[in-house]
Amino acid sequence: MTENNNNKIPSFGLKSNVNSTYNHLETVAKLSSDEKLVNEPPKFVDIKTITPLNVENNGIAQKRIITKRDLRSFHTTSTYSELLNFIIQLSLDIQGKSLKSNFTITKNINSIIVLLNQLDQYITDIPPKQIRTRFGNESFVEWFNMVEKESPKLLFNLINDKPLNTPITNEIPLVYNEISTYLQNSWGDKQRIDYGSGHELNFICFLLCLVKIKFIKREEYELLVLVIFNKYLNMMRRLQESYWLEPAGSHGVWGLDDYHFLPFLFGSSQLIEHKYIRPKSIRNDEIVNSSFSDEYMYLGCIRFIGKVKSGGSLLEHSPMLVDISGVKNWSKVNEGMIKMFKSEVLGKLPIMQHMFFASIIQYIDNTDIIETEEEINQRKPIVTHSFSSCGCINRVPSMFAVANTDKILASTSTTTTTTTTTTTTTSINNNSNNTTNDDHCNDNEQCFETHNHNHNHNNHNHNHNHNHNHNHNHPPPQQQRSYFPLD
Repeated sequence: MTENNNNKIPSFGLKSNVNSTYNHLETVAKLSSDEKLVNEPPKFVDIKTITPLNVENNGIAQKRIITKRDLRSFHTTSTYSELLNFIIQLSLDIQGKSLKSNFTITKNINSIIVLLNQLDQYITDIPPKQIRTRFGNESFVEWFNMVEKESPKLLFNLINDKPLNTPITNEIPLVYNEISTYLQNSWGDKQRIDYGSGHELNFICFLLCLVKIKFIKREEYELLVLVIFNKYLNMMRRLQESYWLEPAGSHGVWGLDDYHFLPFLFGSSQLIEHKYIRPKSIRNDEIVNSSFSDEYMYLGCIRFIGKVKSGGSLLEHSPMLVDISGVKNWSKVNEGMIKMFKSEVLGKLPIMQHMFFASIIQYIDNTDIIETEEEINQRKPIVTHSFSSCGCINRVPSMFAVANTDKILASTSTTTTTTTTTTTTTSINNNSNNTTNDDHCNDNEQCFETHNHNHNHNNHNHNHNHNHNHNHNHPPPQQQRSYFPLD
């Protein structure tokens, strides 16, 4: 890999943007549960002697955060601190580093690359179905099933330093099922055929498992982000584009991205103290479309958004990103991203309800945390909506589907075309990528829904009437923007 271009003067006429006195570690350490421990390693476990939990479920990690009280309890535990510190450490270790930096790929990092290449090959082997709807392509279920089937065996060979295709003659220890739970659920939900920041968090948990069993060392953290996470990001974009995964929820209203959060967090760290690229540079098309976007995830995300959302300006479809571009420097952008991730991902019950726990990443119940009467009254069960129900909730179409409406119309019958055209027109007008309609209710919502479904399966027509009475308590724009002070 080649050296980064920080020392090369670009042709954009930008002034130097270096602040040599800034100490980013001291700043973000205050965002940790304990700033003195922000750089501490996680608690290591011995994969050969660890006692697996959830034996009755073949060791598969389970969801344990059900109520607001469970989430508040989780926030007081060492597991939460480990997870948050791991993300902060990953961010710190790539500060100022390009995706094309001159680093050496270690043996174990290369093994993970081989594993991801195998999963990527499954996408090639399982093409999307020819007839599409505006929502997820059901071939994704077939791909997901393949990953579920193969991942425990692949991980067993990976961690035991064997070629991935080595036949396994003995029973795989249950702990490999546990680790594979995180890998399997990193790619989306096979029932809903959607993807969101919770699935992205599962991939981080998968990497954390590899660290806790000592498969990955601290000096390899930069490779986890610049090589492994970046490859994961590119694979996810391929999955989203191939199978038209729906965005899970409407966090696109953040204005960051319909699907991802962490590329912006990590990408902002990459650009700290960059000599020429500043937050406002994302509004410069010449910079965004230059080779800088191949080096820095943040710019790469902006370029990708512009590619798939070509119908409007960045201000129209990503207003939050435009707001952030007014922040003084990348260090404050990165600080704001960490604050926002803590609040909008790790702090949101609808996301954290789907986090998995077992023997490596443990759920520790803090009995000192008592559920309040208000929390008891607000309890809502975890609801897993099936794709086959086709409309049991107010769904948000994939931006790839919206961009390829003509292909959908061309692949359906005349009767279906009439229905689809009407639906598509309504969606494009009323349900843009900055939709305010959630796939599922957020933490502070009270939702009362009635549904009337008329299905004509022979003609593939689905007519749905939804009446939603939502009492939403979304944070106002000024509260979201408080993560990023404009000074």
